[in-house]
This record gives sequence, structure tokens and C-alpha cells, in this order.
Amino acid sequence: MKKIIRLTVALAMGAVLTMAFQCGKDEEPEPQSTNCNARHSECLSHTDNSTKGFYSPDSASVVYDAANQRLHVTHHNLGVNCGTAGMDGGITVSAIRNGQTIDIYERENEGNPQADCMCDVDNEFDLYSIEHGTYTLVFHSCYPDPQSFTFTL
Repeated sequence: MKKIIRLTVALAMGAVLTMAFQCGKDEEPEPQSTNCNARHSECLSHTDNSTKGFYSPDSASVVYDAANQRLHVTHHNLGVNCGTAGMDGGITVSAIRNGQTIDIYERENEGNPQADCMCDVDNEFDLYSIEHGTYTLVFHSCYPDPQSFTFTL
């Protein structure tokens, strides 16, 4: 019985130490439903689904507002379905921070119209409560492997 209690306490402490990162200043940490004020561009380029391989290489850029501890992130050349690209709010963004690593989850909203092509967009969003330091953003999207970028503020 003591082993079960110790295991439960250890799991609870681990959950507390893995801090859910908030995209908005006053939001509860529910990263799966947070949208981080996401907005995306129209299609930058597109490729028919019959074409094999990836599209334009993606990258990320950041702008830091130290006074508000706000990090404005742009994920360049995110690959999405062409039907998503024309929709306002067609991509949801959630983020979870674990120390100096911030996992970013970019997903097409369910119910988006689907087209027979893929397209690259620039997806922008804001992250709050970011102090000075070195961080790694790990982007989880439709790519087979997450893309990561490290930067120092």
C-alpha cells in the first residue's frame, strides 16, 4: 500500500513540475484547447496531392517583447491542406512548456473543407510568460518528425 501511495505522490509531483504553458495571460492551462491568438497567411505555394515529397523547407522566427514577456512566433512554410489555408481560424495552436522546451502543436481544425492539394502558409501566434533565456521550440504538425528551432532571448 505504501508503494502505491509513493508512486501516486511521485506522479503528482511530476505533473506539477511539467508546467502546462499558457498562450494567453489569464487562461487556465488547457493546452489542447488553447489557440494562442493564431492567424495564418494565405497559400504561399501549393502542390497537388499526386506530387511526392515535401514542400518548401520550414523555419521559424521570433520577436520578443520583454516588457510584456510576450514571444511572437512565426512558423514559416507550415504545410496544410489547401482547404484550410483560406479559412480564418483554420489552424489551432496549443503549447506546453517543460523547462526550456516549448512543444507547439499546430493542427487543422476538424471540419475544414478538404482540397486535393497541400499548401505552405506562415502561421503566427503569441506565447506569454516567457523570461530571458535559451529556448527550443518543437513544432508538431503533419510532418513525420517534429521540427525544432533553438533561440536565445
